[in-house]
Amino acid sequence: GTPLARQVPAFDLAVSYDDLPKDEWKEQVSRLCGVPREKLEEKAQRIIRRVERIRRAVEKRTGIERVRVVEQNQAHPVVRDVPPEVAAAVRAAPEAFPGIVIHEGARREYPNGALAPHVVGGVNDLNPEQWKKVCREGRQWTGGMPLSQIGARYKMDDRIGSSGMEKEYEDLLRGRRGYVRNYLAFRLLKVEKVSREAPPEPGCDVYLTLREDFQRAANEALQRASGMPQLDFDRGALVIIDVKSGAVLAAATFPSYDLSTYRERLDEIAKDKERAPFLFRPVQAALPTGSVYKVITAIAGLEEGAITPATTFTCHRREVFEGRAFHCTGSHGTLALLEAIERSCNIYFYHTALAAGGPALTRWGRRFGLGMPTGVDFPFETTGRVPEAHATFQVINLAIGQGKLLCTPLQVANMMAAVANGGRLYRPHFFHHASNSEGEIVREQRPQFKRIALHETTLSAVREGMRLVAQKRGTARHADLERFRVAGKTGTAEQEASGLNHAWFAGYAPYENPKIAFAVVSESTTGHGGSHAAPILGMALERIWDEVERMQ
Repeated sequence: GTPLARQVPAFDLAVSYDDLPKDEWKEQVSRLCGVPREKLEEKAQRIIRRVERIRRAVEKRTGIERVRVVEQNQAHPVVRDVPPEVAAAVRAAPEAFPGIVIHEGARREYPNGALAPHVVGGVNDLNPEQWKKVCREGRQWTGGMPLSQIGARYKMDDRIGSSGMEKEYEDLLRGRRGYVRNYLAFRLLKVEKVSREAPPEPGCDVYLTLREDFQRAANEALQRASGMPQLDFDRGALVIIDVKSGAVLAAATFPSYDLSTYRERLDEIAKDKERAPFLFRPVQAALPTGSVYKVITAIAGLEEGAITPATTFTCHRREVFEGRAFHCTGSHGTLALLEAIERSCNIYFYHTALAAGGPALTRWGRRFGLGMPTGVDFPFETTGRVPEAHATFQVINLAIGQGKLLCTPLQVANMMAAVANGGRLYRPHFFHHASNSEGEIVREQRPQFKRIALHETTLSAVREGMRLVAQKRGTARHADLERFRVAGKTGTAEQEASGLNHAWFAGYAPYENPKIAFAVVSESTTGHGGSHAAPILGMALERIWDEVERMQ
């Protein structure tokens, strides 16, 4: 598809260091660029303070007083990304703009700025904390170093990837500066001027695993759901991954923003604190999963020998454990495991969890990557938590995905992928490969996984129960997912304080030959997983099902 971000020529308006304290340029730049003089004054003072810090550091290091550092001989950007006509005006009549120069470079342009803004991420001017980190790692370039050492080192006024892939793959995306060094060579009876030159090297092109059609379908499903009163969808996420490699094919979050325009709307976006558009929910929103966790409870019960697929328990909607009443969503009668998954019977899984024991529930949840770092190549991943469960109430709570359990949508989708593919827990990833300016691949992603030891009888029982969830009696029966041959599990995590729910639907498809795994969550909704989350998946699959079937 079309690129998510690309480099285009850009022009910065810069002022020589010695002219920064003067007033003449401020009037000219304000008139040229429409920037208030006060902002230009603030910018100038920040630059002066920064250069003074560098100068003092060099004096301290060298022991030389009143040293003049190279930054004092440079022009420093005061307005970035000025229009080409402004750059042309300054270059055409430099005598009319004393002290002002144009720096030509590159900036990011976002042809698909709203498609996956959180994944692409952003760049910003090095802030003090980032500069300290660069210095700790020995990647800084200061005035005391020769130009030949600058390469990929950072100067204090450089930009750096601050989020998303821009941050994660800064080393690949960032090129190397070139330089020209002039010096005098003294020869017999003459002095010659000699130049040594090294051309700059462009950064690599980074290619992602996201599929444009899948990502667009996921975005549009969330957007469409937000306009459907019956779904009561206000915020949430939808993740789709490849069950055979861990490649993230779509990672949609709602609400979102557009990379190409968000700076103009920064204050407006930041005010929406409750819905948090800058939060990348697939990786950073950790929530209780509700009954989705029953998949883990079933696996723990089977693998620990606490139950078999034929084990039955009787549900009368309410049961008392240690003097306390616990409830179910219906009165299901006597049922075995497959029907318990199909109808999401709480009572069945209370008994299963108590028979297997709380430590087993915790252990198996963590084995499937829940509440643990996935290792995804995305900065600032939220870990979540699978709590220890010992007391009866803790065990019962964990059995149905309530209490202190916290998982991200990516963790849940990755867990479902492991169920689908026979126990291979992949490290999910967004990176596919990187190529240099000649088109040569310089780095590529190879799937990484750890194997979870499982009996085939365990997997076949759980998979069959999940297949029934979207069928005629299952909890997702009204979502019209049979045509997509979906195997899944609904979940409704209750929020006691607000009375609202986190509605989940997670699983894989097609059930006879799994190709994708998914997780969709609708946060703080009045509905349930089957009625308010599963239909969102259906809206996405409508758009891409033919492509899913064509996947290898």
